[in-house]
Amino acid sequence: MVINKQRNTKYIYIVSIFGCIILWITVYTPTPLLKIEYTDRQPISQDSSLCTPELFNQGRWIYDPIDIESPTNQTQFAKAAGYHCLKKFAHRCFRRGKDESLRAKQIMDYRWQPETCRSIELNPKVLAEHFREHPILFVGDSITQLQFESLACLLGEHFPNRHPPKSNLNGGNTKIKVNELAAVDRETSSLAYIRSDYLLRLDDYKVISPFEDVGSQLGNGENYPWVHALDRFDYIVLNTGPHWHPNIQWGPNQSEQELLAAFKKAMSAVLDYLKNNVKSHQKVWIRTTPYGHASCSQFKEPQVNPFAPTGRTGEYEWHLFQEFDNIWKHLLADDEDTRFDIFDISTLSNQRGDAHSKPDADCLHTCIPGPVDTWNKLLNHEILKNIN
Repeated sequence: MVINKQRNTKYIYIVSIFGCIILWITVYTPTPLLKIEYTDRQPISQDSSLCTPELFNQGRWIYDPIDIESPTNQTQFAKAAGYHCLKKFAHRCFRRGKDESLRAKQIMDYRWQPETCRSIELNPKVLAEHFREHPILFVGDSITQLQFESLACLLGEHFPNRHPPKSNLNGGNTKIKVNELAAVDRETSSLAYIRSDYLLRLDDYKVISPFEDVGSQLGNGENYPWVHALDRFDYIVLNTGPHWHPNIQWGPNQSEQELLAAFKKAMSAVLDYLKNNVKSHQKVWIRTTPYGHASCSQFKEPQVNPFAPTGRTGEYEWHLFQEFDNIWKHLLADDEDTRFDIFDISTLSNQRGDAHSKPDADCLHTCIPGPVDTWNKLLNHEILKNIN
């Protein structure tokens, strides 16, 4: 009798456990992080205020899969992205082959949505026509080149001229390489990029001109002069930061504090030069610097609460990027000069650990198409909201 009772009790436990498992399987369906369907989101009211860069960054990445028959077909992929690229670029990840094409699509399947403000939609033809009359110059390192290449692809259909004959943006120095685009009927560039990893000469904090000595550098890269081209552009986007590292050049301790002091002194010199030379009709944006993500292959989708870098080995000085941004913010906050503004894209970009160019090999650059296109959508918004 006791044995039968024990068997009955054991049977009840087994049936209960099995029932719970069945219930869990049939009722509970895990929802991937942030995979909120585009059609389920609440549209921004037309009565909402126009975005500022600060409000634009207050939002989330929405799962909105792109419609494409074959992600591995490069022509179809470029069409889905709205890309008309005129040359190869290392971070166009969809061109690398099957697995990378699929990953590139996953990156594009998320779109940024501000929560409380509305932005002006990017119309490539409208923006291109504006840049024909009011050209834009990008100056900075390879992250700035990402933004230039993204914009060049988005507007490439309207700017097929890679070598406008009268641009002369190298100042006569053939060693200075310039990337530029123009309309067929234009002899000067509408979009241009000059690589300058530090914006000035590190030895004496001098903003240099063509044929002047570029001085010492802290690693591989280029530090071309750019100020000779300023008066040819109505818009200028500047950034520096990723190439700055602790060094004995900043002080005997090679410390982060010495580095930050040197960065502040250098950017003060850049800003002083700009204030003395930028005309009243010109607009200069200092773009913020999004950080990299260590071991970025672990990320498969956007992160609401991204893992911020801590300064460990392999993270370079990524943890100082916000400090670099704060230095610029403090410099610009000292007065209300409307020629200068911060172009903040860090919050939305820092959530995209999944979008880096070469997971675990390059966890700083991001693929294009990708989050950088959103930078240019904000750029479009900032320009058009002031001329409409």
